[in-house]
Amino acid sequence: MKKFYFPLVLIITLVVIHGCSTKFNVGAPYKNVTVVYGFLDASDTAHYIRIQKAFLSQNKSAITMAQTADSSFYASLDVRINRINAVTGVLYDTIHLNRVDLDLEGYPKQPGTFFTAPNYAYKFKGQLDSTYFYQLMITNLATGEIDSSDAVGAAVIDTSKSVFEIDQLDLPGPSNSGMEFSKTIGSNNQDFSILGAYGPANSLQANPVTVVEGYITFNWYDSNVVTNTLTRNSYTYSLGYDIYNGQLDFNPQNIALYQALLTGMGVAPANTFRLLDRCNISVYASTNDYWLYEQAALTQGTGLTGNDIEPEYSNIKGANVLGLYTSRGERTGLITITAKTIDSLIASPLMAPTKIAGTIY
Repeated sequence: MKKFYFPLVLIITLVVIHGCSTKFNVGAPYKNVTVVYGFLDASDTAHYIRIQKAFLSQNKSAITMAQTADSSFYASLDVRINRINAVTGVLYDTIHLNRVDLDLEGYPKQPGTFFTAPNYAYKFKGQLDSTYFYQLMITNLATGEIDSSDAVGAAVIDTSKSVFEIDQLDLPGPSNSGMEFSKTIGSNNQDFSILGAYGPANSLQANPVTVVEGYITFNWYDSNVVTNTLTRNSYTYSLGYDIYNGQLDFNPQNIALYQALLTGMGVAPANTFRLLDRCNISVYASTNDYWLYEQAALTQGTGLTGNDIEPEYSNIKGANVLGLYTSRGERTGLITITAKTIDSLIASPLMAPTKIAGTIY
């Protein structure tokens, strides 16, 4: 799950290549196909939904159309989110989304064949509430067409400490005394146990989580002995992802963590030694919609060797619409690398090129 890093990064992409549906008839008459991509994240206070047109015409080059903003954006959409009580299923209120330019929001589009400006998305602000479902409604004011998502599919995931426990961060005693991976012989490994229960009591969907992904971010400073400067760096190592049924464990081998640090740090520059800082543990949880979308993409393949433009999965309802609208939850915390492990890293022949000399803490 490529940054299911949900994050793995703001997950708003050029959705023309990430949507989902059946194959396009290349010779078909021109028609509007709406493409939607949005991830709600309870850790955010500003939320963006990307809504564009998939352009197709018998008379114009797709490359030419890709350079024209009018080919990819609708002139007039009404975009709303219905908040629905997760226990009763009753509509609570409706949130109106405003169209914004992502360049001005701090998320510029990557340069390339496609136009880079304007760079529109639809935005609303506010803290999400896991006791509600968030249903997306899109009305084309020019045609009257209405597209929508399932409210259940967009349930907000609560990953607060009270419902989402990570042993390494939350449990007292040896289990969270630090990351101890000094022993690299045999099958010694770390154990990151994840336990959670979601949703309010008697919710229509008590646990929307289907898949969980984990990451360790190693942080360090490059210390130059000539210039006396400290430069902060980091490297993120994926723990992979797995199907979630209430509890799971990530078990990276200790030697894999050494190799991850070696890969991330590389050979130290001249006159430089490294000082390690505390690590970040990040765990992301998402829905069955995301899981099905990812599996469709993996099975079918995308990019130059793929057999279609988009993976054939969509959870948006409407006559000519495709895409993914769902949610994720995230928990991140700091953890200290034990002194014994630091000594082992300094003494390890494998890690010698990195010139680890100690810690910043």
